[in-house]
Amino acid sequence: MARRSARQSAKRAQQKPQPRKRIASVRSWNWVDVTWVATALFVASVLTIVILGNQLTALMPEEGVVGVRAIMLILFYLMLLAILAYRAHSRNLSFSEAYRLRRIDDVHLAKELDKSFAGQAKSSEKEKFSAVKSILLVIGLFFALRLFVIAYTYTIQQLGWEVPPPERLTDLFGTTLFGLVAVIISIVILAPIIEELVFRVIMFETFTQKMSFIAAALLQALIFSIYHFSLWAAIPNFLLALACVYLARRSKTTIPAIALHMAYNAAPVAAAFYLTL
Repeated sequence: MARRSARQSAKRAQQKPQPRKRIASVRSWNWVDVTWVATALFVASVLTIVILGNQLTALMPEEGVVGVRAIMLILFYLMLLAILAYRAHSRNLSFSEAYRLRRIDDVHLAKELDKSFAGQAKSSEKEKFSAVKSILLVIGLFFALRLFVIAYTYTIQQLGWEVPPPERLTDLFGTTLFGLVAVIISIVILAPIIEELVFRVIMFETFTQKMSFIAAALLQALIFSIYHFSLWAAIPNFLLALACVYLARRSKTTIPAIALHMAYNAAPVAAAFYLTL
């Protein structure tokens, strides 16, 4: 009787669905992913420029203009998030794993995702980059970048270059509470998240498969700078990209880089709306 019960238990165990072996099908980022997101970013950027500068919206009341611009801008960013989610799903990974929104403690998964991550997923406290260090580094880099922007802006103004005034944001989105909320959602929150996932994860990790860390960091920073279509801000954006990729690699997660990018974008937004009070 005991033997029959044991055989039945063993049979039931064999009939249970086995857990899916996810590691075997996980793949690293590649040039197909880069092409996908680069195309999506380019299309979204062009459409954004067209809508923000469209003469038809300029003829509408201020509330209507702000509403159209805000809704379309947010929709573009949500579309990009959907594309990023799809690319993560196609790699058989959760969103947080694919885009390093949490530290990967599984060494085998780290090896499958990125060879440069191999050996980084260790549990010793000595090698872990603490949250306190990350916060202090984000704060330090933020002030260093903002001080550079101030000095850089003053220098190019002395050379006679035209610098877009902070009020440019309020010209596009108005001075109402709705306009402020729209700017915060789109420029301070969504844009940094999407740009960090694209440039510091997909592009950078693809580049590191073919070139050194320094070359990959410089290349993604150059593309990031060009992507913003701003000649006067090219150098500050280049430095921001380098600071963010350093943070992402140093802390082994994109969270500190996203935080720095959000703070960097929030500074001109706060200045623009403060000057209109």
